[in-house]
Amino acid sequence: MQRINKQRIQLKVLFLGLFLSLSALTSFAQSGWTKAKGEGFYQLSFQTFSSDNYYTLAGELLETNQFSQQSVVFYGEYGVTEKFTIIANLPLQTWNGFETTETVNGLGDLRLEFKHALLKKYLPLSISVAPEIPIGRANNFAKSTVNDFDEINLPSGDGEFNVWTTLASSFALPNAPFYGSIFAAYNFRTEYDDVSFSDQIAIGAEIGYQIADLVWVNARLNALNSVDEVLVATDFVRGDGTEYTSFSFGASVPVYKDFSLSVNYRNYADFIYSRRNIYSAPTWSVGIYYQRKPN
Repeated sequence: MQRINKQRIQLKVLFLGLFLSLSALTSFAQSGWTKAKGEGFYQLSFQTFSSDNYYTLAGELLETNQFSQQSVVFYGEYGVTEKFTIIANLPLQTWNGFETTETVNGLGDLRLEFKHALLKKYLPLSISVAPEIPIGRANNFAKSTVNDFDEINLPSGDGEFNVWTTLASSFALPNAPFYGSIFAAYNFRTEYDDVSFSDQIAIGAEIGYQIADLVWVNARLNALNSVDEVLVATDFVRGDGTEYTSFSFGASVPVYKDFSLSVNYRNYADFIYSRRNIYSAPTWSVGIYYQRKPN
């Protein structure tokens, strides 16, 4: 592991070492189920992440100044029909900063997902298309607290329009509160400021179990890989060439009527895709969600 002198490092070097994963902090739940007509799920969560361990495009681990990110995120699902669900994911506010910079904040990019059930009764199978609309702040400069003339771009949105296409399948045991899901997704990326980005492929699996008819627990495994081999640092801050394997554990418990409290832990590993172009450390999140029953 290479040690970078924290007192002498310049923000321009940090820029080349920064991967701001605007979506990686959120482990999207993908399943073969769609909501019933009129059914809804709405969650507000807070996520926090801090790391000084950066993996380069070549997979080399560097230690940099501490980078921190906190987000308040809205996530919602609504069943338009028995086979069609609309999903929204929006970081309402994201705070970014290094230990040697001020903290800047802004609205994130909006992800709208349109999900259709291909099979629903025996083997739930769905396909979804999810454009990410670049409404966040693609340029959001934080000034150095060490050198007044230095600054670094810490955007809350990546500035590019991209589209995720996902195929997912699920099952639930008939006589036990246990379920499982698997998915595969393709991210068609475009460009920002005349810089083109590599498309991405994501895969994942999830299992869940309800304890004592009260507490739901789940475990997830996700992996992301770039379609093209990215060899040159074109624009690291947008996540070009990023690869990783992540795992997470979560739990939720009802607190009042149709409201529940959820907590989640997420971290990264190398056993499917090795970490590249990413800051790696645990992410913790806590949220409150409301489930609306169909009429």
